[in-house]
Amino acid sequence: MKTTRKLLIFMLLIGFTACTSINDPVDTSRKSAGIMTVTTTTSTYNGNFSPRHVLAIWVENNSGAFIKTLLVNAQARRQYLTNWYNSTSNGNTIDATTGATLYSHGVVTCSWSGTDVSGNLVNNGTYKVCMEFTENDGTGKFASFTFPKDTITNTQSPSAQSNFSNITIKWIPK
Repeated sequence: MKTTRKLLIFMLLIGFTACTSINDPVDTSRKSAGIMTVTTTTSTYNGNFSPRHVLAIWVENNSGAFIKTLLVNAQARRQYLTNWYNSTSNGNTIDATTGATLYSHGVVTCSWSGTDVSGNLVNNGTYKVCMEFTENDGTGKFASFTFPKDTITNTQSPSAQSNFSNITIKWIPK
């Protein structure tokens, strides 16, 4: 009887630990709907056109394949957002927030619904938020950050990167 009770307690503890481990991988068999909000503050690197600049923020999968553009502020100078332009096969802005060249630096916010450019919900998994801006007729500043798209809320505040600071990435599943 004691052995059975000890075995039962042991099995319950092992099962509880397995279910609550913080190291559990993201459940890629699911497609959780939700909203990811990205916020960053840009600052000048004193390029030729400073403080005017063009900016793009987009999502890629963990292998670097383009998923969706979230925000682009660029009129005629999109091609100088070289990382974004090359990732998107020449500047895909389907369903993105778009606008003119920015005339000053500051806080930028955009969001993602967990869908690709066709409007399909993507699998849960690890994704990258990529951001780029330039104040020149050429490649400027680029940063990327991984985040899990999953069934649980996740908030990250990565360290500042070259001319990107106060970065927050928050995924809230529905």
